Amino acid sequence: MQPLCPKCGRPADEGLCLQCRMEAIKLVQFPAVAEVVICSVCRSQQIKGKWQLPESRPVEDLVSSAAVESLWLHPELLHPDIEVEVQRTGATQYITKIMAKGSFMGLRVEESGEVQVRIRQLACGRCSRMAGKYFQSTVQLRGNGSRLISPWEMEECRRMAQDMADAGYRGGDQLSFIQNIKEVKGGLDIILGSTQLGRRMARAVQERFGGRLLETCKLVGKKEDRDVYRSTLLVRFPRLRRGDIVSHRGSIYMVSGFEGKSILLTSVDRSHHTSISEEASEEVQILGNRAGAMRATVISKDDAVLEIMDPETFHSVLASRPRGLEVEPGEEVQVVRTADGFIVL
Repeated sequence: MQPLCPKCGRPADEGLCLQCRMEAIKLVQFPAVAEVVICSVCRSQQIKGKWQLPESRPVEDLVSSAAVESLWLHPELLHPDIEVEVQRTGATQYITKIMAKGSFMGLRVEESGEVQVRIRQLACGRCSRMAGKYFQSTVQLRGNGSRLISPWEMEECRRMAQDMADAGYRGGDQLSFIQNIKEVKGGLDIILGSTQLGRRMARAVQERFGGRLLETCKLVGKKEDRDVYRSTLLVRFPRLRRGDIVSHRGSIYMVSGFEGKSILLTSVDRSHHTSISEEASEEVQILGNRAGAMRATVISKDDAVLEIMDPETFHSVLASRPRGLEVEPGEEVQVVRTADGFIVL
């Protein structure tokens, strides 16, 4: 005689029949409340325990994800397919209507329910530290005895600092922020949330503008029995700037870049390259800078000399013709005015 289900009386192989077993087993559990966390200052979003950039996902998407992640699914529910409908019920409250479908013991099943989702606002770790004036490093940008840092160089350093801090934050570094940037006598101080960011920034400034880099550390306390240090990274700018036109050993060169403690020079006609140390650069004569170049019209030419029109006085003047420069009368060339006349670039 076939066994009967003790609950409904229908035939069953063992214990409850399949239908009663399905009714007794909870395939999906819907919690009463789930939560979405958003920074009250910068609007960053906490996703799976990590703060993400502001507005990286719409709030409705976060609400839907929070509701789905709050569900408990039976481990034997196969191929779950979950549909979510989000409805806003208040400034920080949402109701999500959920339909969960899948396969259980060979049968297609579905269950529906609701989860209330609340938006909780609090300050993220980054904003909390910024509000508390937290910092780990200071990048000091200074000129030297020969010159001060120019306003353009300071503005470029500000831009570089902001770009690097933003890139580090996008990469997940919560300490990648600028606490303050302030002009001081002789240069600029950039105060940063992390020592690693300070080191990267100081190296980037040195690669861009040259000069010497010196790092010092100061013990400021202890945290969890570990010493806490703050770093100061001094970048001392060199005498020469990128684009400077200089006289070196009887030839005219342009400063084309920096490499370690060396200053890279390229001849104006680009026929050869050389380098000099920062100490040696103190002795070279600076004739001008490419940033001050002007356009001048060529009047006539020969193999070694160009006759050009002074772009300010409109008088004709002579200038050396760089080797390999192909130009015809009536065309324009770039020139830099020096105390000894024009240099054609």
